[in-house]
Amino acid sequence: MYAIMMLCAAAMYGIVSPVLRIAYAAGLDPATATDAQYAIAAVCLWLVAIFRHRGKRINRRQWMLIVLIGLMNALFCYTYYRALAVLPASLAIVFMFQFVWMATLIDAVWHRRWPGPAKWLGLLLILGGTVLAVGATGASWKNVPVGAALLGLGAALAYAINLTVSAQNDPAVSPELRSALVVTVAGIAVLSVFPPGAFVRHLAASPSTTLFWGFWIALLSQVLPTLFALIAIPHIGGRMAAVLGTLELPVAVVGAWLMNGDHVSPLRWLGVLLILAGMVISEAMSREKGPTAEAASAQQLGMRWRRSRAVKWREAPKR
Repeated sequence: MYAIMMLCAAAMYGIVSPVLRIAYAAGLDPATATDAQYAIAAVCLWLVAIFRHRGKRINRRQWMLIVLIGLMNALFCYTYYRALAVLPASLAIVFMFQFVWMATLIDAVWHRRWPGPAKWLGLLLILGGTVLAVGATGASWKNVPVGAALLGLGAALAYAINLTVSAQNDPAVSPELRSALVVTVAGIAVLSVFPPGAFVRHLAASPSTTLFWGFWIALLSQVLPTLFALIAIPHIGGRMAAVLGTLELPVAVVGAWLMNGDHVSPLRWLGVLLILAGMVISEAMSREKGPTAEAASAQQLGMRWRRSRAVKWREAPKR
């Protein structure tokens, strides 16, 4: 179930790209889309959190994790958008997808557990498939600015840290509240870099268009993916979340083909198949070894909280 939720989150991230292209054609610009997605997402998530707030109280450690996840979310947004301003989109995606091996390496160091051969074979297939799926030819790699490459790798590292830290969240704390706080922290950080002037002007000039596309971008890029990921990752672990998160690119390719009418060459379809094969090899062949350390820890935390609630209920004076 939790793996399916992470796949759904990745698929929604993939759909955002073709939706953004339609929104840009309707008159939005990148700055407006960025500000709109965080502002609208924060409002939506807080409405959900207010009416569905349940679970443990947030302790100091969980507050620190939530702030760090939000800051990594904002750092990813900033570095990736800056990389896209300099690099071709295909190269920016290739650099960003390095988060797969980064998250795996961070997980190995954190838990002192080196991945097996099947995991590394799956990662190699995913990375090779990424290059093919985005059509990054040899000519496109010439004269790549070092600064732009570092921005792309910085986006990958921020996303890898985001996934790893999300695995440390206590699943007994309300995921709706965690999601609202993460998006709020990220939105404040992003708005400090991208002032909301363009968003306010677009909202005043064409409120219906701005709110319509802003809502769909927020729903697909922040609201549902953040909620699903923060529910799933504490149970499946950051390493598995990184591998499942690569479904974003195949969905983006198919979405561009169906929604934007893009031509997808046989080589790019081969890349999509390699990514899917890498996901299966990386995860299906390693599932036999049992739950990850993060999953076991999450289950223990959830069981402890449920037991403590049951004890308090039994000890409460009966009327």
